[in-house]
Amino acid sequence: MRVIVLSKAPIAGKVKTRLMPRYTAEQAATLHKQMTEVVVTKVCSIFDDVWLAVDDIEHQFFQRLQQEHACQLQHQGLGDLGQRLQSLAAASFKGESRPIMFLGTDSPHVNIGRYQQAMAALNNHDVVIGPVEDGGYDLIAMANYSPSIFDDIDWGSSTVFDKTISNISRLGLSVKALDMSFDLDYAEDLKRAPTNTW
Repeated sequence: MRVIVLSKAPIAGKVKTRLMPRYTAEQAATLHKQMTEVVVTKVCSIFDDVWLAVDDIEHQFFQRLQQEHACQLQHQGLGDLGQRLQSLAAASFKGESRPIMFLGTDSPHVNIGRYQQAMAALNNHDVVIGPVEDGGYDLIAMANYSPSIFDDIDWGSSTVFDKTISNISRLGLSVKALDMSFDLDYAEDLKRAPTNTW
């Protein structure tokens, strides 16, 4: 399996803005860096093929992660999240049939067992998805290239999970939903999963 972790450059005022005003822009960017590093460290400890898909390949933070974890840097591409996911999936499946799993960096508290469960579930399902409480998901894994999974989704809304499931069903694919989890988007979420737990 190839794991593709998506992350943005840790620029103050551009990342984790929903943590403000409880945190300053600089503090929110620092938390984003910590979350990205934790997720990359976890996946690299159990998977030997990891892409770090970023918006700025030259950023020194990503360059350091690549060197420390021997992951491969990829540019996310252009467009909305769905278009970027489609582009990355197409690049990954081009010329090979290795399953892929997309991860964000908003769930550093998740146990690696969730990733392993998703990988195992692909043996019997076309798609595995990890729902989170805000209506999105913290991971999506695919056994084969199915770009239409990400069509017509209002990213950032509470309908992301439901619309993705609808697309999967429309394509006639089998899907396994993991247990409900949550992202660390707001200051209140950090109380549920404080930094000393991840």
